[in-house]
Amino acid sequence: MEWFPSFGFQRRKRELQEEIDAHLQMAIADRLARGEAAEAARQAAAREFGNVPLVQDVTREMWGQAWLEQLGRDVRFALRQLRKSPGFTITATAMLAVAICANSTVFSWIDGTMLRPIPGARNTGDLVSLQRGERSFSPTPPFSYLDYRDLREQSQTLTGMLAYHSDWITLTDGAQPQRIYIGNVSANFFDVLEVKPQLGRFFLPQEETRPDAVPYVVLGYSLWKTRYAGDPGIVGKSIEIARHPVTVIGVAPEGFVGAAPGLRDDAWLTLNPLGTNVYRLTHRSGGAVWLIVIGRLRPGVSRGQAAQDMDTLMHNIVASYPDDHLGENRITLDPMWRSPFGANGYMAATLPILLAFAGVVLLLTCANVATLTLVRFVSRRRELAIRQSLGANRMQLVRQMVLEGVVLSIVAGAVAIALTAWTSKTFAWFFPASSAPIILNGSMDHNVVIGIAVFSLLAGVLCGALPAWRSSHAPAAEVLKAESASVSGGSRNRKLLSGLVVAQIALSLPLLLCSGLFLRTLRNLAGANPGFEPDHILTASVGLNIAGYSHDQEQVIRHKILDRVSALPGVKVVSLTDWIPMTLTHKSVDAYPEGYAPRPHESLQVYHADVAPRYFESLQIPILEGREFTQDDDEKAPRVLIVDQTAARLYWPGQDPLGKKLRVNGSPFTVVGVARNSTHMLLNESPEPMVYMSFFQSGYETIVQVETERNPADLAPAVENAIHEIDTQLPVFDVRPMRESTQLASSFAVIESSLAGMFALIGLVLAVTGIYGVVAYRTQMRTHEIGIRMALGASRVNVLRLVLLQGLWITGIGLALGLAFALGLTRFIARMLYGIGAHDPITVATVVILLGAMSLLACYIPAHRAVRRNPVTAIREL
Repeated sequence: MEWFPSFGFQRRKRELQEEIDAHLQMAIADRLARGEAAEAARQAAAREFGNVPLVQDVTREMWGQAWLEQLGRDVRFALRQLRKSPGFTITATAMLAVAICANSTVFSWIDGTMLRPIPGARNTGDLVSLQRGERSFSPTPPFSYLDYRDLREQSQTLTGMLAYHSDWITLTDGAQPQRIYIGNVSANFFDVLEVKPQLGRFFLPQEETRPDAVPYVVLGYSLWKTRYAGDPGIVGKSIEIARHPVTVIGVAPEGFVGAAPGLRDDAWLTLNPLGTNVYRLTHRSGGAVWLIVIGRLRPGVSRGQAAQDMDTLMHNIVASYPDDHLGENRITLDPMWRSPFGANGYMAATLPILLAFAGVVLLLTCANVATLTLVRFVSRRRELAIRQSLGANRMQLVRQMVLEGVVLSIVAGAVAIALTAWTSKTFAWFFPASSAPIILNGSMDHNVVIGIAVFSLLAGVLCGALPAWRSSHAPAAEVLKAESASVSGGSRNRKLLSGLVVAQIALSLPLLLCSGLFLRTLRNLAGANPGFEPDHILTASVGLNIAGYSHDQEQVIRHKILDRVSALPGVKVVSLTDWIPMTLTHKSVDAYPEGYAPRPHESLQVYHADVAPRYFESLQIPILEGREFTQDDDEKAPRVLIVDQTAARLYWPGQDPLGKKLRVNGSPFTVVGVARNSTHMLLNESPEPMVYMSFFQSGYETIVQVETERNPADLAPAVENAIHEIDTQLPVFDVRPMRESTQLASSFAVIESSLAGMFALIGLVLAVTGIYGVVAYRTQMRTHEIGIRMALGASRVNVLRLVLLQGLWITGIGLALGLAFALGLTRFIARMLYGIGAHDPITVATVVILLGAMSLLACYIPAHRAVRRNPVTAIREL
């Protein structure tokens, strides 16, 4: 035992003060003797000798030195005490390291997505994402170029507004064509994001739309390194994109990948630089609505003020061009961390909940370590009492005991940093391979290190403060007079131990319940019927629209693809489409029944897809009324479409939809069929209307959809070769079974269920070990009493009941509190569930029974061990 009071400090301070005062008085007396005025003499002496600053500086230095020396002694003492209990030290450190790592891992994912939505951009907190129309997790681009230009020029609350649209295109300047994801951007794109070039320059204002000149391109850093070997002289050179020459004017800096959170652009062109679709730059509706817009707030302007300004400007535009702005036109602004354009809309709905789960795990761990710490301090109470009787005050004892918890948490934090450096990179593992240019992953930067430090400090205080405060309150005289066998801390410590275990059970039950609900959701998703049959379907994307082929060439190649692939052995049905369901993407249009007058701000936006003949046959989607598309439904034929059941009920309730007219993008289409409903994006989505258009009347992208007789992956090489036989320069990519592509829709359910399950398992282990440790400890403290009871005739069953009751009482209170907490918490995850309610009675009952049974087992083991002791031996134990 040790005690380190600061002897002699006050005495030395007084001596120093007296010495300085004596010298100061002598200096004043000397100046007075020379005839100087009293006040002038005092001021001159003070300037010469500087008594007050000197006293303050020396005092401050002595206090600081003494404090550091005292802290160093306390830390060394804490380390010696921890070395005496290696089992406790290793166990507590490991538990805290895992809990801190769980929090830092999820935080690293949040940091890499939500807190850094646009890597490489500066001051992203001032950026806002503009959305027009109904809010959605995955909205379509909301603005036309003309509307964007008007908003940009008239805005008084934004310092700048950029616009962009990203899509696939093909580099055709090498021996092997390469598909890249390219952004068509406004000229001020990089300026608004405050990004500086690695090489060359970015776009000038006059270069925003220039279809009559050789286009300029800015290369992404990764593309520059891989495709062009990091050529420092690339600026000014000509490359070929979609068979068009373009001039490289710059290279973006390393790490910058575009403005859509979670998605990667490989290069950037200005708006419509190849002159292939002038319509987009000269109209305000239909296919001209294609741009995503981001603004930067002026200093001192709030997001609400900017939203009101944008909404007013948009209202004026709608009033000037009413026929081009049917439907919803109200403007909302989102911070980039939850922007619906990109992945952050999904991240903002998932990651904060997972961080809350991880926080509960940290609290559980702290409660468990605090329980162990309290038991350990109780066993040292005689030592603490002796130190207190020798003069150590309570704050010194508390400080030293708290430091032991802080030292544990610091070591655990260091271990967590090493673990997080690896776990932060595991986020991408949850997402299946797909053609989407997804770049979701965590980041191990200074923010995460600061987060680990905060988690560690919080854990250290929680683990050490409460046990230290409780242990320091016992009067030293009572402790020293108490029998060694009764040094259990008294009723207050027993209540504190019981309270910590109750807290562990109450916190672990919500984790178990949420995990059970997520696991059942995942099982329901795996067994759900999406309304189509993805098995035995192979899909292959062919970049006709991004490779520079003319429209007539595209039509010829498409028919050749159908003929060549249909002739392959093992192929049952071949069709074409421009969209694959359940890949977190969709296309939408405003569609109105002919003669229908939409109400103000009413939107009849619906999903749409272009599909060729036999599309529904290949996916086994039945046509309930009318017919499927045929080869005759081409550009020369009347425009026709097929609607699903939801669209039919929306547009013509109680009527026969066949033969009805529907205006899509301003053009009339005739309904020739009604298809059964199917899933579009997510299995747990609410039914949304869908219209299918004839591929040979409006198809843009080309995706070959093949129904096979056997495993579709086996046919992938043959299908790709058949397409290349038509033209070796055809860019064919993303050849994979549809089942693989549709797994993307359940990625977030997998993340939620996996992490919630892992956290719940940790919580269950902590709760069970906590109640086992407390019951075992309290039973050990009552060994003498149990021996006497058994010697006086108590049966083993009675003693077993006595010991079990103390544990079951704690368990019952914890289950009751935890159930109340859990039933209130699950309403926050209700929208993330599928096929199950937030208060599902089967899941609730299963979780309560599981936790109760495990707790009963944890109580039974020490109770069974106690009744097997020899009463005589138990009586002799003190």
